Amino acid sequence: MNIPKLLISAVLPMMSLTVAAQVCVNTPQKKDFTIAATVGYNSFTNVSAPQGNLSDYEASALTSVWMDKKLMVGFEGGFFFADKWKLNLGGGLNFTHNPGYLDVPGTAESGMSPEDMMGEIPNYRAVASQYSCAYQAYTGVDRYFGVKGVKNLMCYAGIRAGFSYALNEQKYDEWTSMGTSVGEAWNLRGSLIFGIDYFVLPAMYVGLSIDPFQYTYNLTSYRPQEGLKPLRADSHNFSILSAPTLKVGFKFGKSSRNACCQETDVNMANNKTNALREIVEVEKIVRDTVEIIKEVPALAPETITRTVFYSINEVEVPAAQEPNVATIATYLKNNPGSKATVVGYADKDTGTVAINLRLAKQRADNVAQMLQNLGVDPSRLEVSSMLNEKTEQPFSQNDLNRVVIMTAYAK
Repeated sequence: MNIPKLLISAVLPMMSLTVAAQVCVNTPQKKDFTIAATVGYNSFTNVSAPQGNLSDYEASALTSVWMDKKLMVGFEGGFFFADKWKLNLGGGLNFTHNPGYLDVPGTAESGMSPEDMMGEIPNYRAVASQYSCAYQAYTGVDRYFGVKGVKNLMCYAGIRAGFSYALNEQKYDEWTSMGTSVGEAWNLRGSLIFGIDYFVLPAMYVGLSIDPFQYTYNLTSYRPQEGLKPLRADSHNFSILSAPTLKVGFKFGKSSRNACCQETDVNMANNKTNALREIVEVEKIVRDTVEIIKEVPALAPETITRTVFYSINEVEVPAAQEPNVATIATYLKNNPGSKATVVGYADKDTGTVAINLRLAKQRADNVAQMLQNLGVDPSRLEVSSMLNEKTEQPFSQNDLNRVVIMTAYAK
């Protein structure tokens, strides 16, 4: 086993991705779930059936020491049943079948010396037919913690309970065979676990875990011939700082879609205050324009602004928003020298860039067409929309950015 290589393979991606990726990650939330591929050393088990024609047999429990094991690949799924608390399920499975072949008799007899073998044809023994299966499964609970001052890095501590089983059966199709011989092994494992997950994207992470303490019980059983009672042996193993495991996984759920970094508690408070202020202002605009304005005084203000808000994928002007368009049309009629800008937007967190650009343009065009239907000369309108995915949006609250903003101004 080469532990340094495993640790290097885990640490190097984290270091390089720390430089390459500047992403924001929210604390895991209730109903988030994860899927990960794992590779590491652990207390899985494997067994071989004994030869079935020996005169004496002895049994010893298979090793359950993780340092004696080879790398094991598996999968792990997790579900956050509460904020920062995750239930894990994982494991791996393997089946193998080796077909058997008949023996090929020669002319040599058992016990011949090398000199007697001169000119004789050796005997080919039969190839045993074999069936093998091995699997392991585990479950556990983790508690996640943020790392103060380090973005995108989460650590966790928890407990694990696992089970593994291995079976090997073999049979030789020759006269000396005593039927099918069987080897079986069971492992029961309990451990504490500590790990870290580094998020290279809001929904993708690489991680490394280790068991500060692990206990494993092993039971090994051999039945060399059919009809015999099993020959058994067992063992107890205690390990400290065991089972280093590397994982690459994906997180799905609300916290993956709405990731947002906050530098300090002061910034968080300021951002919340600004968001609330914008919501209040938008509500005031909508409240002031829910009734159709039948007349705008001749001495109108130099500039007025009205908005049209949309639902997801909506491009036609909602009936409840038509009074806002009528207000701009009335202003333009009462002020012959005035003009208006019509700018369309779409929220960037829903759909692809191409779809959002198309929605923004369609919304602006539909509002402009309604203004024309209300008697506004198209030459008095300047119509535009989002140019690309980097276009700055008017509101920090994403749902409000499905909007067309109309600004009428005196020339």
